[in-house]
Amino acid sequence: MAPWPLYAEQHLNAFALVADSGAAVAMRVDRGKGNFVEAAELERAVRELMGGGGEEGRKAREKAAEMMAVCRKAVEDGGSSAVTLKRLVDEINSKCAVVPSA
Repeated sequence: MAPWPLYAEQHLNAFALVADSGAAVAMRVDRGKGNFVEAAELERAVRELMGGGGEEGRKAREKAAEMMAVCRKAVEDGGSSAVTLKRLVDEINSKCAVVPSA
């Protein structure tokens, strides 16, 4: 990913994607010019992510692939997200009143 923060907490989210998760390549954003990103900077980030030979892009691609595998596993049958969603649906259904048909 190449996060391009524009508003509110997006700067923090972009930082987290780059620094914490490692699944993104940082872009230089000019906050003094309305979060403007130079065309050359955008090109650099995209080339890096598309395999332009840089270590940063390779690491981001690997981390994104790892995250994708974890997410995919979570939504499979028996995965943590699938189980939690089923639990929520069951809880809601158990709270619903059964209305007899007329």
